[in-house]
Amino acid sequence: MKSSTKLLQSSPVAFGLIVMTVAMLDLWSKSAMIAWLTPARRTVEVTPFFNLRLGYNPGISFGLLPAESDLSRMLLTGFALLVTLLVVWLGLRSRVWIERLGFALIAGGAVGNIVDRGSDGLVTDFLDFHAFGWHWPTFNLADVAITGGVLVLLAASLIGDRFAQPSQDQTR
Repeated sequence: MKSSTKLLQSSPVAFGLIVMTVAMLDLWSKSAMIAWLTPARRTVEVTPFFNLRLGYNPGISFGLLPAESDLSRMLLTGFALLVTLLVVWLGLRSRVWIERLGFALIAGGAVGNIVDRGSDGLVTDFLDFHAFGWHWPTFNLADVAITGGVLVLLAASLIGDRFAQPSQDQTR
């Protein structure tokens, strides 16, 4: 097993570094987009199917379940924090490096969105994909990390034992 995968498999520090790196990249990207896209240029066309478009989301990923009142925003943030703690716990319990990576990506994205929501109850979004007049809901790097982490966990569950460390019995 490569030393980098062994480190991720056994070290809570490596797990935490991935979580914090994802969260910091997300928060930095949001700050950069706010500075660049406010106020005059709220939308920048990058390609015929992709824009940078500043938006603020009161709900969860991709605009689902919007929280309009202070109480609903507080409940949403509290729920997100509980789910994030569960994801961290599951990630630290896992002994399969690819699962740990998936959980770390999910947790890092969730932390980024929770911190962003903390100031005003809204999450900053800026990635806007569209085609033929249809726009996918605007999203951010935290959403990319969360989705990527879920895909990694799905791949790990489908591929299974290829990523597991061999047990003592299998190496004899």
